[in-house]
Amino acid sequence: RLEGKFCDVAVHVGGRVFPAHKSVLAAASPFFHDKLLLQDGGRLLLPPAIDPDAFEGLLHLIYSGRLTLVLEALPGHLLVASGLQMWHVVDQCSEIL
Repeated sequence: RLEGKFCDVAVHVGGRVFPAHKSVLAAASPFFHDKLLLQDGGRLLLPPAIDPDAFEGLLHLIYSGRLTLVLEALPGHLLVASGLQMWHVVDQCSEIL
């Protein structure tokens, strides 16, 4: 993904662009599943309330299965995970808080 190989969607978040694979995003999040099902293009704009750094952390989680963060960043990750309907991440973040 970081090299852009076979990426078929560009996720735009707060002025940053994250290349990704539609199938991977759709499998990880009902939000992405529904958004990507309804759109035909290779560009996906996320709401301005989503923090790009928190999204990058969750994108890393989607691809690697691991979420690395500092405690201060936890509320931002919780907010983004909730918006993306990644309930397992919401549950884990809530347990830590």
